[in-house]
Amino acid sequence: MAIAQDTEPAGRLGFWATGIAVFVLWNVATLLGAVGAGLIADPKVLGLDAAAPAAFAALLAPRMRGREPWAIALGAAAVALVAAPFVPAGIPVLLAAVVAIVAGLWRGPGPDLAERAGEPSGEPA
Repeated sequence: MAIAQDTEPAGRLGFWATGIAVFVLWNVATLLGAVGAGLIADPKVLGLDAAAPAAFAALLAPRMRGREPWAIALGAAAVALVAAPFVPAGIPVLLAAVVAIVAGLWRGPGPDLAERAGEPSGEPA
């Protein structure tokens, strides 16, 4: 939420509002799940297994502006898909993360929030 904002104050507000909301709602939902889990006959029918990928996609969406992020994401997904039949569960995701990390290190640091918003960063050119 912070990186999707145009100004530093809005980014800071987005960061803290999202962080506090996630903390509070995560703990409330965990408590409700622990208390009410016995009331659900078959949790598989609720489709909760799609919640984690949907949340990940929502977090990733603000960064998907331009060709480079899409190329990295597609490359990481391809590595995960190719590796999936050959490695234990969970490893394809880790391999995809390694692809993204290596791509990020190869590319170097990106522009800070002020530069993305078109404001001078305060550093000499």
